[in-house]
Amino acid sequence: MRGLIRARDVQALRELGGKGPVVSLYLNVTPPRPFKSELRSLIHRKRERLRAAGLDKGLLRQIEDTLRTLEEYVEGLRPPERTRLLVVFAAPGGLRREFHLPVALPSRLYVDPDPYIRPLTALLDQFDRYCVVLVDRRRARVFDMYLGEMEEDVGAMESETPGWISEGEGKGARGTAVGTGPWAGWRESKIQRHIADHVHRHFKEVAALLLRHFRSRGFDRLIVGGPEGAEGKVVPPFLDHLHSYLRERLAGVFPGEVDLPMDEIKRRALEVAARHERREEEALIERLLSEAHRERGLGVLGLNDVVLALMMSQVHTLILEHEYRERGWVCPRDHHLSLAPGRCPLCDGELEEVEDFVDEVVEEAIEQGAEVEHVFTEHQGFREWRIGAILRFRVYG
Repeated sequence: MRGLIRARDVQALRELGGKGPVVSLYLNVTPPRPFKSELRSLIHRKRERLRAAGLDKGLLRQIEDTLRTLEEYVEGLRPPERTRLLVVFAAPGGLRREFHLPVALPSRLYVDPDPYIRPLTALLDQFDRYCVVLVDRRRARVFDMYLGEMEEDVGAMESETPGWISEGEGKGARGTAVGTGPWAGWRESKIQRHIADHVHRHFKEVAALLLRHFRSRGFDRLIVGGPEGAEGKVVPPFLDHLHSYLRERLAGVFPGEVDLPMDEIKRRALEVAARHERREEEALIERLLSEAHRERGLGVLGLNDVVLALMMSQVHTLILEHEYRERGWVCPRDHHLSLAPGRCPLCDGELEEVEDFVDEVVEEAIEQGAEVEHVFTEHQGFREWRIGAILRFRVYG
């Protein structure tokens, strides 16, 4: 599997778990980075640590074979244009999932019982799938924006609105004033109604195109750009034509002509997206803190209480800082989570230490159908906790 990551892909990665040790590779392949030699160094250091850990010889042999296969594969690889991050999950028996992403992360290599998915869930949170439309009274351009890139040109439209007059200018086809003579008022009114009808039809067609695109491909948020109108607002009449499904997904607007260069469209759209995402994060954290501090509220703070809530299937939304990491232990058979070493209370097997226990928490939340929200906003009230959860229900003792 190649290409951009979607939420359903993260769910599908779970099928690699339980079939032996999983090697998870995040390799920064941004040119002219020497990513092949970097991978050799990562594998060398990982081999040394695994040998020093005293693993079972059969397990170590499986890991060695998977690492060797992965190294051979990358040695012959030429990443596609615009790929900045190569993500590969490999398990014994040749099972592999692969993604080429246009954003760079530090190169890392993990070996665990399950795929290391947390960086992908963080990317999915940080970069919603956006639809960006630039529209004026005659034309429209529509794009998809994902992972910080304008992914594809969905379509362009140009209406039959006469180009020789624009709203409120009061000029005729030959540049003559329409406000003079005995029939001036009637003529001007008729012309303006004619123009308004064309503009109304144009906006309806663009709104219909967006709705078709939403239903066929799906996107999380909509961003609208267009010429500035009265009081600095961006084509407000167009927004009135949007279906309610799209209006509720509107992240914001930006000023700009339809023929803006692509780089400038992306820059302005990303600014809108960043402001919208920070507002949503602030609101989500405020809700979490309010629920956690309210008597019998549906919120918990801190890793210990979050793990307890997960073990009781209480978590509706898991919220965590995107770089939060802690040491912890997990049962490879039952995925029992623990902040201390010991034995699994379900199967009595020995718990295994993992490199990133918070990733196991994220995986368990996904398995239970909970929402996962990585926050990038610095929030004073959340800083000491770094992780929390909004609950489905509260258990009272």
